[in-house]
Amino acid sequence: MHPVAGVVWYALGRFYEALDGKVQDVGYFAHLGDVEGPLFNGPPGEAHAFFTFRAEPFTPQRLSNGDLTVSLDPVGRFTLYFNPEPCGDFSAPESFAVGQPIATLQRLSTVVGTAVGPLSSNLFSAVLCSSEDFHFRGRTWNLGRSLPRGITQLGTGSTAPLQPVPAGYRSVTAFVGSAMALGGEVRAP
Repeated sequence: MHPVAGVVWYALGRFYEALDGKVQDVGYFAHLGDVEGPLFNGPPGEAHAFFTFRAEPFTPQRLSNGDLTVSLDPVGRFTLYFNPEPCGDFSAPESFAVGQPIATLQRLSTVVGTAVGPLSSNLFSAVLCSSEDFHFRGRTWNLGRSLPRGITQLGTGSTAPLQPVPAGYRSVTAFVGSAMALGGEVRAP
């Protein structure tokens, strides 16, 4: 088990804003808990990542504060997946929800995301709601052992829109998240 505040993952992903204004984030992990790698079936990147994630779509509220753009994201869930045959493709966001669901987490409160100029950032905590055993590289793993209570993640992103934008979406932006093990007794709201 990782110590409280020990780094438990590095996630790379993208935010997708749909035509109806709902947002979801998807991506993959370059490091995940105690799971021994390599975590890729080929060169590192989404197409070769064994471990991916996808958030339930949510509707953010947006406000301005001078030259800051602020996004208030509601409480919501996201799921981590293990896919023994990696197939992540940022032109097809649904490809990050393929394989065995291995953990579900729920954000503990509203997430405040802030953008200024070309960069955005956010900080949130999420409680582990469930985790399942999975078999990888000849061993049985369960993320409940390396992040038993959940995580606190610091995210950094770009405000520059990416191309191409998949059908059904109006914008796509990139981010990276670094998460630490959550300490103390925490319960989902």
